Amino acid sequence: MAAADDPDGRPLDARIAAVELNNVVRPIMAVSVFITHAALALHRFPGHRRALCDGDAQVARRFAEEVRRTTPFFPMVGARVRESFTWRGYRFPARRRVLLDLYGTDQDARLWPEPQAFRPERFAGPASDPYAFIPQGGGTADVNHRCPGEGIAVALIEMALQMLTQDLTYSVPEQDLSVDMRRLPALPKSRFVMAVEAANP
Repeated sequence: MAAADDPDGRPLDARIAAVELNNVVRPIMAVSVFITHAALALHRFPGHRRALCDGDAQVARRFAEEVRRTTPFFPMVGARVRESFTWRGYRFPARRRVLLDLYGTDQDARLWPEPQAFRPERFAGPASDPYAFIPQGGGTADVNHRCPGEGIAVALIEMALQMLTQDLTYSVPEQDLSVDMRRLPALPKSRFVMAVEAANP
């Protein structure tokens, strides 16, 4: 980014370069957190491993979505109100800072029956309401506060699931796998250590 030019051929302003560098690093970090939680979910819920081993893309997608529902990268995202409005009796004045509760929405029992249960089959039907399932922001990426790289994130989680269930043989040594959701990012205390025994052909 330090050597990048703007459309007129001039070096990028330092602030813009810093934002663009952050835009490159943040998705890599987010996907690595999701993949760690996918490995943790495989460890905690081994009954799903056989279906994932069969290589069914829909099974992998559902598992990836349930990982994102139960453990979003951020518990919330912030924004600033552009124009004053009222929603469900709440007044949002222009320039007010607001937070979108990603974790709380994805764990809301009014939207998700038995929200604490890990059930990938929740995602067997048509796509859910873009304001009910919001692990990477709500609404749509082109208009609202949703991550435009969401599809890439899901595809990378699916690829990691294939590697973890079909390409590697590994064990999980004794370690502290507790997750403190107050930390950013919320990772297992031990970061999920694996002992790789073999790479399968």
